[in-house]
Amino acid sequence: MTGPFDGAHHFKTGDNTFVTVGGNYIDNRTAPPPPAADGARQLLKPYIAAGSLHNSEDRCDAPKCHPETRVAVQDSIVAWASHDALVDDSNPAKDILWVTGPAGTGKTAIAGSVAETCSELGMLAGAFFFSSFSGDARRRLKRYLVPTLAYQLVPHECFQGASREVELAIGRDPAIFELRLKDQVEALILGPLRASRRSIAPFLSIPKVVIIDGLDECEAPPSEVDEPATGKHIRKRREAPRTNEDEQVEILEALLHMMNEPAFPFRIILFSRPDPSIRRFFSRPTTRTFPEIFLNGKYDPDSDVALFLRAKFAEIRLRHPALPTSWPSEDVIRLLVQSASGQFIYAATVIRSGYAPIRRKHPNPLAHLDMLYTSIMNRCPDPRLLATWITIIAKKVFADGYVTDTLGWKLLDVPRPAFFWRALLSSYPGEADALLENVSSLLAIPPRDDLKTKFHFYHRSFEEFLSSRQRCVDLYISEKTRTSLLIARCVHVLKARAPECALTEEEAVDFYNTFSVVVVQSSLLSGAMANLTPASKADLLACDLPWWMQTLCKVPGVSYQGITETSGCGLISGWLDDLHMQCNPLFCHPVCKHWRRGAECFARADGRYVPNRRWRISAAVIAIRRTIGDRRSVAHRVWPSGLAIPYEKIALDRREEPHVSL
Repeated sequence: MTGPFDGAHHFKTGDNTFVTVGGNYIDNRTAPPPPAADGARQLLKPYIAAGSLHNSEDRCDAPKCHPETRVAVQDSIVAWASHDALVDDSNPAKDILWVTGPAGTGKTAIAGSVAETCSELGMLAGAFFFSSFSGDARRRLKRYLVPTLAYQLVPHECFQGASREVELAIGRDPAIFELRLKDQVEALILGPLRASRRSIAPFLSIPKVVIIDGLDECEAPPSEVDEPATGKHIRKRREAPRTNEDEQVEILEALLHMMNEPAFPFRIILFSRPDPSIRRFFSRPTTRTFPEIFLNGKYDPDSDVALFLRAKFAEIRLRHPALPTSWPSEDVIRLLVQSASGQFIYAATVIRSGYAPIRRKHPNPLAHLDMLYTSIMNRCPDPRLLATWITIIAKKVFADGYVTDTLGWKLLDVPRPAFFWRALLSSYPGEADALLENVSSLLAIPPRDDLKTKFHFYHRSFEEFLSSRQRCVDLYISEKTRTSLLIARCVHVLKARAPECALTEEEAVDFYNTFSVVVVQSSLLSGAMANLTPASKADLLACDLPWWMQTLCKVPGVSYQGITETSGCGLISGWLDDLHMQCNPLFCHPVCKHWRRGAECFARADGRYVPNRRWRISAAVIAIRRTIGDRRSVAHRVWPSGLAIPYEKIALDRREEPHVSL
């Protein structure tokens, strides 16, 4: 008897496959349908950034923590990630850990190592590693974040019910990938998780953590982009351009939205620099503060850097047996650790470029480090002005402590707190915040109401970078440029009797005490006279001299030529002497005359002693004595005219008129 399928073989009906083996025997096999996750992942794949996955090919050479380094901080992070959240604790902040720290401290290496550990323990639900230096533009754009996280969630066995929901969401709205992040999160992550929550078997293990690294490297999209699904080049225009900070804050808002959802079972570990927009987000008032790990000296980075260097040098010696076992010496390692300042990128750059004996040396062995510094500085609206500010702040002439100049000034310890530089250098209120907030990963910036704490550079190599024209190129600031800005700001303060920023009474006292000493110590009046313009001349002639003389007399802790005057009015002599330094040996400049007369009028009105004009001898004598360095023959003192005076005459006239001198 024949049938309708006589002679047919290897054909399918539905999910059944019929294979004729022999005679009347037929093998009927049922093929399982493809996993639901595969369908969802195929739909998501064109919209993900595959290079951002923790185990992607893009990241095969990405930095990881060297064995036995950064152990304490890794253990702290993994322990936090594995700790079960309290059921009765509804505060969403508990589930976001912010790991931050200065640039170059190894945040990405720690994130990569923690991701590997969590993956091995079955704790990793998903990860996204932003990178502004990657050749793949998708790794620096927010639009790929949510699809990439969803792509990693759907294969987990405990979320099989979510896969179908992802497919349905994309089918309902194929343009979901063009919507704002909050809507993408709802459609591709939270909605599917709600649907699958009821079907999760109790015996299935649920991953615990999502890791996002380099949030500060997320950038605003360019005006021209490639459309993910087709690869077509599309020009996009926005009514208002988005900034990098706008993109980063939107990501943070989306993460917090996920934390507010009970169906979202994960903790999030976020790695980034302490950029201002991110810091402000985590500083917002909440029921409980967000947990934070700041990578500073608490975790003993110097020991880890030393361990890393010794291990890498050992590898180099193995590759080059001719090197002695003592290479390099412990002194060299200690010097490198000191220069690194806890900065792993510095140590890695040294190994990569500076200590490969056979490798041809790069013209700039610190190019990787310089690229990092340049990219951070260029985020500022005015990078060159920022560089000028930083070099002024870092200049050694403003270091604290006792300073004695060639004229015999001895200035007691006068700190230069951050608030002083903010007030002095700002040309309009708020300028300091606008400039400095962009380098918070390179410079420790005290709060605005802190009147004592100074700026602190996280890395010594950053100061070295700015001082080298070859390394910082367009950001190099010459001595002339730096001095010109400082003099201009000081002349403004002299004319206006105040900086641009409004000061409280307490701030004003600290500011004027510091300003009065800085003017003398840095010879700013002499510099102003050397580069006098009609505008600055008019400003100096318009100064309120009696007010400034009175202010100078209130500054404590100043001695002049070994004679301490409790009133502090010795600063008047220093200011006038500084003005006089640029005068012609035969006659004084009008500004110098104006200030000297003002000082003399103030002294007489205040009952102070004014030196007789017969004491004034040519300024050339000072120049000669400075040149030959001969101070033994005739002891001398510089008075408001800036000229030398024999001590014998000072003593004689003091006996005649026993008044306190200027």
